[in-house]
Amino acid sequence: MNNYSKLHLTGLNKKKFMITGCNGYIGGELVRQLETNLINYVGIDKNSTKNNSEHIFNLTEQKEVEQIITQNNPDYFIHTATHSALAYKNNFLDSFLEDSISLINILSILKKINNNTKLIYFSSSYVYSSNYKNTDLVNEKSIINPDHNFGIAKAFFEKMIIKEYENSTIFRLSSVFGKGNSLHPNAIKVMADEALNSDFVSIWGSGKRKMQYIYIEDVVKTIFASLEVCKGIYNLSSNDYVTVKQTADRIAKFFSAKVQILKNKTEGETLPPLDNSKLVESFNFNLISEFEESLDSYLNELKINE
Repeated sequence: MNNYSKLHLTGLNKKKFMITGCNGYIGGELVRQLETNLINYVGIDKNSTKNNSEHIFNLTEQKEVEQIITQNNPDYFIHTATHSALAYKNNFLDSFLEDSISLINILSILKKINNNTKLIYFSSSYVYSSNYKNTDLVNEKSIINPDHNFGIAKAFFEKMIIKEYENSTIFRLSSVFGKGNSLHPNAIKVMADEALNSDFVSIWGSGKRKMQYIYIEDVVKTIFASLEVCKGIYNLSSNDYVTVKQTADRIAKFFSAKVQILKNKTEGETLPPLDNSKLVESFNFNLISEFEESLDSYLNELKINE
């Protein structure tokens, strides 16, 4: 196991962690790093769990949420258990209903017990949808008026958290990639799997859509490093802002595959580039790796495990 979080977990072995969505993509990777560093945690997931540190129930169940938070009184509550952008696109009302009830349960109980627990919440770069062009660099002070279902929900949840629970940190994530239990379509994983299994990589439309990515190891390191430092809202992304075709070309070259352009398919939405300087300034150092470097690291791992 790659113990890349050891430095950022130093001194936290006596702290109590609670992680929702502990068997999901980001939650699962957070758990693996805590386990590698012999740090105890309590996990919550509505799907099956793997050990006695993890509990199966839906966060909409208020009594269960209250019981587990009250019993454990965590120092850090990391909330990763939310629906995906695809789920919001396909079924906005049901996704919003479950996520909102879950968040209300968490906030009301954290407020009730002591307000000392630090809440970490994951928002999305989709809050910047509609307002900006791909030439606009957006920061945390930029006006948001999203038109994408996922962005609308995340913007609402951000305001709820900021208004109701001051001891919180919200990260607006760009597209996450890397190893782990990715439960929903992941742009880079889809292209890499296609290159491995079919010897080609498909691009929808012209491939001019631009995207900003963030390596999952960088996400995890940032979360742990931020626990005692950051409050408020922060963009979390790499500095690189590249077209889908540029990424596809690199993946295809790595696996000796060919790029296939499907002009009859509609490209996804281009979101504006995120400025993550607020986060960098908070740490006084940069935890975010260069995109090409982290992409090659991930592709190499896939190749080894093929």
